[in-house]
Amino acid sequence: MPTTTSLSFDQARHLDVPGGRIAYCETGATDPAAPVVVWVHGRPLDSRSWAAQREFFDTRARNVFLDLRGYDASSELPPDVPGVTALYVADLAALIEHLELTAPMLVGFASAGHVALRFAAEHPHLVGKLAVINGSPKFRRSADWPYGFDEKGIAHFTDAAAEGGIKGITDAVLDPEVVFADVDAARAAELGAWFREMSRDAGVRTLLGFFENISLDDDRALLPAIEAPTLLMASTIGQEVPTGVSLHLRNTIARARLAELPGADHFAFATRPDLVNNLLDSFLTS
Repeated sequence: MPTTTSLSFDQARHLDVPGGRIAYCETGATDPAAPVVVWVHGRPLDSRSWAAQREFFDTRARNVFLDLRGYDASSELPPDVPGVTALYVADLAALIEHLELTAPMLVGFASAGHVALRFAAEHPHLVGKLAVINGSPKFRRSADWPYGFDEKGIAHFTDAAAEGGIKGITDAVLDPEVVFADVDAARAAELGAWFREMSRDAGVRTLLGFFENISLDDDRALLPAIEAPTLLMASTIGQEVPTGVSLHLRNTIARARLAELPGADHFAFATRPDLVNNLLDSFLTS
């Protein structure tokens, strides 16, 4: 199983988009008949975080790994961007159209699961199947939504950024008291060091793009527009996205199925890759 192996961006390609460019890497099958999977990472990571998925799926599919803007090999977020989710959705559409992908399976984790949900609702013709790992249509609590961050929770991260810069917000996001509860101490330390590297590369402004922008989204009204068969994966002990969110998604998206990941924490694709990969493979080939 990969540990701190990163994607080989020696082969990275770039696509110019309004206000910047996005980096992507294609790996795996070259057979035109092979299924296509587009992988979109979540905060505070980048495409390198899919190492276990690349190793597993490169013999099964054509894989496209994307760095969202602000992360790793892609350009920074444009200044004063009004909607980060809208920007990411537009970039993803541009990439799929540029590569002329036909009905790919789109996989999004956490904040990118949120992006993937909106993308599937707004661009149904560009998605064959949708897989969401611990994603949510709404990351802040409200009177009619008991899940996600309250104002104090958001302030914990924004204050950490103001006081400690990238180290402060990285420490808050990857707090070992909160994440990696499903692996032993040695593996938690290994993953923590690897993920911290990606977080540092992203920088404060990129991570605040979630807490100060994406977390303000409320995309619940978009969910009925999702037409693609959808696999929802929910970690049973993850704190950031409670399993109740995935129950709501299952009940709102017409062709959704829910797979709970027993004993799995938030970063299940990295801590429980065998389970996640087998579920994705079964969904891809069904």
